[in-house]
Amino acid sequence: MPTSKQIRNKDKFTKEYKLKEIQKNLTKKARLKKEYLKTLKNEGYEVPDKKPIPVSKDDIKHLREERALQGKKKLDEKKEIKKQRKRLQAEHAQEARKKAEERVKIIEQKEQEREKRKIKMTQKTKTGQPKMGPKIDDMLDKIKNDSLYTE
Repeated sequence: MPTSKQIRNKDKFTKEYKLKEIQKNLTKKARLKKEYLKTLKNEGYEVPDKKPIPVSKDDIKHLREERALQGKKKLDEKKEIKKQRKRLQAEHAQEARKKAEERVKIIEQKEQEREKRKIKMTQKTKTGQPKMGPKIDDMLDKIKNDSLYTE
């Protein structure tokens, strides 16, 4: 069973209610405008006069053509904005792909370097002893690349 609040809210979606609301808003705006003009007059300011604008068929035709052109311009602008947005998205996607490819290349390169280093470090002599030369060279390279020792 609907509550009284639900019943009141249900009325808000009828055509009659909306018409009544529009009429109420129009009368409120007219009243406010009238009061504003009255206070302007009382304070000594110049009240803008209502000027009847003579409207001819040519003027109406001209206005319609102008509005049609403006609408077309707006559509053209929207299309242009859409194209720009699409182009930007494509550029961002391309940049992201490039960054991902670079990352993959760097990872593969580091993996290859590790593999080479591993091969060098695990070299052995004929008798099965580990070779010390590559290990010493590796330590020297680490010292050279360390920022603590290079100043």
